[in-house]
Amino acid sequence: MTGCARSSQVQNLSELSHLHSVATDGQNIYAASHHGLYVLKENEWTLQGEKFDVMGLAIDNGSFYTSGHPGKDQGLPDPVGFLISKDQGLTWSSLSLKGEVDFHLLEVRKENAIGVAANYGLILKSSDSGMSWENAEFPAASDFSINPDLPEEILVVDGKNSFLSNDYARSFTLVDLLKDVSKIDWNTEYVYAGNDTSLFRGKSPNGSFEEMQYKFQSILDIESEKNVVVVLDKFGIHVSYDNGSNFSLVGKSE
Repeated sequence: MTGCARSSQVQNLSELSHLHSVATDGQNIYAASHHGLYVLKENEWTLQGEKFDVMGLAIDNGSFYTSGHPGKDQGLPDPVGFLISKDQGLTWSSLSLKGEVDFHLLEVRKENAIGVAANYGLILKSSDSGMSWENAEFPAASDFSINPDLPEEILVVDGKNSFLSNDYARSFTLVDLLKDVSKIDWNTEYVYAGNDTSLFRGKSPNGSFEEMQYKFQSILDIESEKNVVVVLDKFGIHVSYDNGSNFSLVGKSE
């Protein structure tokens, strides 16, 4: 499947319905929405590629991964399955699960990929870059993240407790120092965790965490890469370029 970039900009994310998730490659900020993938350019949100319902979104080593529902001109079944883009979301191709799975949460690190298949209520994992999948036995999870340096390690949070797997979801142990958070992201420098209003930063899941000063309202997603941290909450998209120390609101969703 190939697609052409169509010119479409919005200054306010409230013009888009159903903002699902956010992502960053350490340079640009991306928003996954019911109307497609948008990138922040010169204070405007520009449609990247074709319009389709972009649900889970992950970026790893220059490749973009997503799932969701097709646009009217894509010629794909619903759901679209597991897609990959090698040009920052301008065009997409199918890797697997076409017409089968709609991933609402999605993480990819090296050859390992994990997704929450919302249409089946299952968590699936892949060890071959998403070509084949199997069921993953997880604790009840509100969010999860894969260690980018050691992708066998998975951190899972449920709003109360946190669990760590060192064997790619074959077993989990309780993380004593990380509690009462519902969103999580793990990059090469820090682990970021969030509850409803606060963001916490630590060097490892088993270490200490410091609370960032900036406050949010109903955190929905946390994504980070290098020194860039992106948080989606009920008001919109907040971005930090200094590892979470300072944030600014770059897109209002209300």
